[in-house]
Amino acid sequence: MEITQEGPFLVVGQERFVARFPADPADDLEQIENQDFYVTVTGGPTYYVTLMTLGAIDALIRRWEETGEAAGGRYFYTTDLVITPKPGITAMIEAINGLVQDEEIGHACRTIVGVIKQDSMADLSESESFSQS
Repeated sequence: MEITQEGPFLVVGQERFVARFPADPADDLEQIENQDFYVTVTGGPTYYVTLMTLGAIDALIRRWEETGEAAGGRYFYTTDLVITPKPGITAMIEAINGLVQDEEIGHACRTIVGVIKQDSMADLSESESFSQS
């Protein structure tokens, strides 16, 4: 999977969508368990989605039990949440691909307007790129 960098975002271009997310390319992207994305469907709108593992949700709730947040860890919620069974950018991009392919992304995620526009996939070729192994 090729990952490019556009300003503060790392970008993964797929046939049916482009996913942009703020992350440090020096991080181990295959260990990420909680990540926000802007997903622009080819020829369509841009959506906002948070992808998390159950482990990440459990860690938050346990931390909140200690800090007193969210009524002492008695609940967790977030809008536009998609849960993935495995951590990592590969698993998260696969989940986004499934949402787009199954035409469920509009049900699972909020459409955002005027934040990121995708003129063409050719724009990605002008970006700095690197591969995640």
